[in-house]
Amino acid sequence: MTVFVAEFTTNHMGNLNVLLRMVEQAAAAGATLIKMQKKDVETFYSKDKLDSLYDSPYGKTYRDYRKIFEFDEEDFHRFDRKCRSLDIGWFSTVQDLPSLRFMLNFGLSHFKVASSNARNRAMLEECARLIPKDRTIVISMGGSTLSQIEQTLSIFPDHQIWILHCVAQYPCPTENLRLGNIAEMRRRFGSDRVRIGYSGHEEGVTPSLGAIAMGAEMVERHFCLSRHSFVHHIECSLEPNEFKTLVDHAASPEMVARAREELPAVAFKQSFGMSDVERTFLVEQTYGTKFIKDQTEFPQAENDVGEGPRERHAHVAEASAA
Repeated sequence: MTVFVAEFTTNHMGNLNVLLRMVEQAAAAGATLIKMQKKDVETFYSKDKLDSLYDSPYGKTYRDYRKIFEFDEEDFHRFDRKCRSLDIGWFSTVQDLPSLRFMLNFGLSHFKVASSNARNRAMLEECARLIPKDRTIVISMGGSTLSQIEQTLSIFPDHQIWILHCVAQYPCPTENLRLGNIAEMRRRFGSDRVRIGYSGHEEGVTPSLGAIAMGAEMVERHFCLSRHSFVHHIECSLEPNEFKTLVDHAASPEMVARAREELPAVAFKQSFGMSDVERTFLVEQTYGTKFIKDQTEFPQAENDVGEGPRERHAHVAEASAA
């Protein structure tokens, strides 16, 4: 049975009432799990980034905009109680070590590593050391080559792992989906311990059904109450009725097969590594934190199989992926 993750990202707009309403709607839409995000804004971003101009309802700088989205400990406890009352589990992306330590206080069953940290040896090793071995690690692999995926997995020999095919483009057009990567990841890395999923950033539900057709056992999609919002990446979010459609259609082999037929062949191409478009998000937005900016990057093997053109790859990933 497919695991469906409702990724709340910053679609709650830092409003606790909106967040709790999102929990209700995600549970009603059939989500298996909810995913939050947590980062220590003042240390994660450089001062220049935080002081840069960014016009939003919360102020004129990126600091004004970004800090409003972070909830404190009491907010998370209220969120946790709401999830428990509706019998839906949750976990979180931990973007840095302060956030990891914060989330360890909640007894979560899963912990998420974003694409931006998937090649960050220092951060990964701390996750492997601090997260209990009976918890599951979920890692998005946007921008990673096959050899880098293998190196990431080698750091977690004792954890259950989900690795998610992901394209760090928001929204991701059909021709850039690279859904063929899912089958190759299953062939190379799939096991009783390592399972393969999909973190989608496209518009609509058809590509996610195509990912299921290719063997994805977990589907993570951005979730919102409404796309009438100013938050970033809102275009690739699903509203509650759309998320429910995804869950319902995934239960029908006929609907999954139809989605695969509707998608053009280019959606199923196989290409690992970082595209030029992903590079602008994962690399060029360099932030000032030692577990992003100063990471020990996995080198790219020259003999990686199934990769795209060499100029499409990068050796670093320094930004904040969802």
